[in-house]
Amino acid sequence: MMKKEMDIDLKEGVGIKTAVDIAIFNQKGQILLGQRLAKAGFASWGFPGGHLRTNEKIKEAAQREIAEELGKEIQVNLTDEVLAVRENCIAPHFLHHLTIILRGNYLQGEPKVNEPKKCQEWAWFDLENLPSPLFSGIEETLQNYKTGRVLIVTDWEKTI
Repeated sequence: MMKKEMDIDLKEGVGIKTAVDIAIFNQKGQILLGQRLAKAGFASWGFPGGHLRTNEKIKEAAQREIAEELGKEIQVNLTDEVLAVRENCIAPHFLHHLTIILRGNYLQGEPKVNEPKKCQEWAWFDLENLPSPLFSGIEETLQNYKTGRVLIVTDWEKTI
């Protein structure tokens, strides 16, 4: 007896936001972080990145976000390396998010604050001397990067 074919529930998962962040490393092994001005994680330090648009591929979104946030002059080689997948639900919006964190290698150009309403400044940090506070999942992602492990970060209880 043949089983009945099932349709996909297209409403399942509605409301879950998908984003891509880019962990950009320079030739000295430093990481680029920006101090956030957004309500979610205000004043914390995080990677450049943002939400995927409809029909946009992950790497396309990463390239777009780099240009939007850091300027078109900066050149970053995006790798195929996924450093982490972050799941969170951060105040004040409490929207369920899944963020894919890709590795990028800095090539040239000066990072600029292209979105001054969203970011105070961009700066390079040694992995052993990170600023505080760090945005959701950043510390865990970088700790696991040092050991060569991919990480799934879930932090539903945190507010940053």
